[in-house]
Amino acid sequence: MFAVTPKVEVRDLSECRKELLIELPAEDVRRELERIYGDLARRLTVPGFRPGRVPLSVARQRFKREAREELRRRLVPLLIEQALSTHRWRLAAGPEVMDLVLSETEPLRMRARIEIFPHVDVRAYRGRRAVKRIRPVTESEIERVLERLREAHSVLVPVEGRAAAVGDVVTLRVTAEEVDERGAPIRPVFEQQEMTLELTPEQVEADPFAREIVGCAAGQEKTFMLPEDSGRLIRYAVVVNDVRRKEVPELDDEFAQTVSQRAETLEELRELIRRELERRHVEEAEAELREQLLDQLVREHPFEVPPTLVEHVARERMRRFAQALARSGTEPPSAALDWEQIARRGIEEAARDVRAMLILDRIAEQEGIEVSEAEIEAEIARRAAQWQMSPSEVRSRLTTEGGLDTIRNEIRRRKALELVVASAEVETEEAPPQGE
Repeated sequence: MFAVTPKVEVRDLSECRKELLIELPAEDVRRELERIYGDLARRLTVPGFRPGRVPLSVARQRFKREAREELRRRLVPLLIEQALSTHRWRLAAGPEVMDLVLSETEPLRMRARIEIFPHVDVRAYRGRRAVKRIRPVTESEIERVLERLREAHSVLVPVEGRAAAVGDVVTLRVTAEEVDERGAPIRPVFEQQEMTLELTPEQVEADPFAREIVGCAAGQEKTFMLPEDSGRLIRYAVVVNDVRRKEVPELDDEFAQTVSQRAETLEELRELIRRELERRHVEEAEAELREQLLDQLVREHPFEVPPTLVEHVARERMRRFAQALARSGTEPPSAALDWEQIARRGIEEAARDVRAMLILDRIAEQEGIEVSEAEIEAEIARRAAQWQMSPSEVRSRLTTEGGLDTIRNEIRRRKALELVVASAEVETEEAPPQGE
């Protein structure tokens, strides 16, 4: 587009952050402005002239503001793109344009800050040494699985003739209001909310509300006040609807046949559980091996990563963390957590994640790793099953959100890491049993 290459001065703010001082000669600005006036004259309507027949002199008088906006819209990205191309940079964030001077009679001058991806030269990613540690399956693990299965197949039986005790399940109707130190109401919190509470030993020990419910019988009403971590004082008015105890099935052959079609006896069920745990332990060991090798590469390749990209990844991690809290029933703003510390740790972990992604991208580039459409379709099918959607719905959603490129990049990085693992010299050893 330009007959004369714009003058570009680069100020290195850091490895990834650059400040560009760009100047485009006035004649190039005028030439592009003439093109824009011509486009506007053909496209816009002016009373007294036929469409497409507006003289340039009229266009210059009537469309100065529109022409300047169009000039800015066209020139700024093109000048940035040309600077990136000249220096063989890949844009990671920006540009942030400052001090733009745009005139019909003077050179265009602007200052822009950009973030670029660093050039990464990944060394010695083949033939690395690592240890795969596989935990043995213990009898206590098998017993814990059996207890969870018993809990899952338990039934609740109404309690008669006694109050709620530790181990029971109670159904409550609760009204809560915030009060001052004298007990005067300040504001309602919620009213007539149905609640089911399992009085496990851990819950009763940790939760003052649960301790207040122990000893209450079905039909009983109780009012009490408890402080919150935020400092608020809450008065609860509770009605106990019912009290039930949990009955778990006996651990015998009949139970084994109930929980698995492949087990006739309890011993056969134990063996099925053992094999499933062994499979999971191998998967865990392989995942830890991948992280071990990736951590080695990250430690051995210290380089700056684009701050804006790190912040984006950190925000996404924080969003997922807050969603997990919400699903667990904890409201993020009221959770008793050090959010500043979590945010700082999130930035550190995000920087590590971005560095790992760039290393894997470079390995994939060096090895010529590609992703086939069949691999993308397989990933879409996997997500469709996970999200309980049809593959076509998932593809449409990903296309709308720009997620197909993300999937392609994730698969490419996964294949790059698989190459690192496959070429590694791996020693297998037995890890200590869980809990030891």
